[in-house]
Amino acid sequence: MAPKQLILGVAAGVLLLIAFIFYVVAQADESYGVLRGFEGAGLWSGTLPGNCQGDDVCHKIKAARAFFIMATIAAFIGALLLLYIVFRPHPKVMYYAAIAMGTRPIYVVSDVEFLHEVFVKQFACFHSRHLPFTARLKSRNLINLFGANGDHWRRQRHVINPTFSTTKLKLTSPIVNECIDALMNKIQEKENQEFDIYTLYKRLTMDVICHSAFGIDTDMQNDIDNPFIVKTAYFFAVHPERIFLVKLSYLMPWLTPILTLFVHSIIALFNGLRYLAPSFMNQFEEIPGMWIINQVKQVIEARVIRIKSEANNKQRRIDLLQLMLDAVTSNEIKDKNDENLMSKRFHQDEVASNVFFFMIAGFETTSTTLASCSYILATRFDIQTKLQTEIDELYAEHNGELDYDRINNMTYMDLFIREVLRMFPIALQAVSRECNTETIVCNYKIEKGDVIQPDILTLHYDPQLWGPDDPYLFVPERHLTRRHPMAFMAFGQGPRNCVGIRFALMELKLCLARLLHQYSILPGKQIEQGFIRREILVIQPDAVYIKLEKRC
Repeated sequence: MAPKQLILGVAAGVLLLIAFIFYVVAQADESYGVLRGFEGAGLWSGTLPGNCQGDDVCHKIKAARAFFIMATIAAFIGALLLLYIVFRPHPKVMYYAAIAMGTRPIYVVSDVEFLHEVFVKQFACFHSRHLPFTARLKSRNLINLFGANGDHWRRQRHVINPTFSTTKLKLTSPIVNECIDALMNKIQEKENQEFDIYTLYKRLTMDVICHSAFGIDTDMQNDIDNPFIVKTAYFFAVHPERIFLVKLSYLMPWLTPILTLFVHSIIALFNGLRYLAPSFMNQFEEIPGMWIINQVKQVIEARVIRIKSEANNKQRRIDLLQLMLDAVTSNEIKDKNDENLMSKRFHQDEVASNVFFFMIAGFETTSTTLASCSYILATRFDIQTKLQTEIDELYAEHNGELDYDRINNMTYMDLFIREVLRMFPIALQAVSRECNTETIVCNYKIEKGDVIQPDILTLHYDPQLWGPDDPYLFVPERHLTRRHPMAFMAFGQGPRNCVGIRFALMELKLCLARLLHQYSILPGKQIEQGFIRREILVIQPDAVYIKLEKRC
């Protein structure tokens, strides 16, 4: 806060204090009179004692009462005006707030210049994410790209980056189209009837990530009870920050090593019992996260066996899992060693952790974005018509064949998706940064361990950043105007932004293009009741009820 705003804020506080003192004094006077039998003789009373009507004393009491009432009201109104001046939206006054999670200070910031310093200019001081206690439970070799810091993160990112190169994405688009084929078959069964399309999107996105990244071939789009879908849904239903042990770790950070040891012991006990007494332990449902990790390990083991059996096959599958396995080593990796950093190696335990992370990340975020897109399309037919016009032209130009290069030429589709993500951002807490080295940012001292949390909703709805159109209106064309890079934080910003941006956009565009080419999306009767968004790990709607009408 600037000195001027600070002075005004202090003045507002003083006025509020004066108002409070006036009120207390007046109340004390009221009580004094009542205790001595003078009903209604106080400063706030509407009448005066009957034995002093017309008396000079009565006039003095009336004057005193009027003074106290007017002074209190004036002080209170003055304080409100000063507070409004301090906190009103203004192009030169940005917002900072400081909260605490246990003993950790968290700065909630919507100043784009401050955020640009943190995410870009001083990235070396803010290369870590703010992680919950559950993420810190993992040993070093089990930390994935999302949780890794510094050189550890840099090495993993170097290994994973080629998966999302233009060349690899071009090879992946046919696999994504195959998964969308299965979606279109399911949709065909629901023509002209109201249904929740969000459930179908969840199955699609899990199918896409499993097929394209890990080579897992399941029938999850047709099998509504597929365990991958069920367990992942359970995983997202629990907010780790609400778990008692997590809260305890924030309140008493010094207990974290003990809590970590305790949780590891419990996990080891359950794993041991499941191995020694499987018939007994099968009566208890496995924790969703542990179940998914165990399935991931089986997938990796199966791929390793296949690699060995196809050692001479030059046409082997190249996907994210294969790139990580090609970089695997069983030796301990020391990221402070330049040779290890340049070698782009993966510890064998890091593979399972990263497969788990990408499976979870690719499932909920993309399906939720598709759900938000469908809601807008169902409620804004003018937007839908513009998109369908662009899609029809693309189909006509390329004889109905869509691939990575062709969908990247869809200008209005790109504007539409960006506007959806502006109005309905998903992972607000995933873009936080933790200070690794004490530094100064925009004249503020930020200490090691402090957390910077961008206030994404304020940024995305700030009229100074997104005007002149009302930011609460859906206007895709607003993205044609160049904005401050920190005004749009849907994928994060800086070197540590979302590694899978281009893959996610490819999946979104292919799915929407194929859906809108064949169907028009109409709102269901329950669309507004279903589109209630709640935040657990991500912000997601309960459901998106629509109807699909076949286009001529």
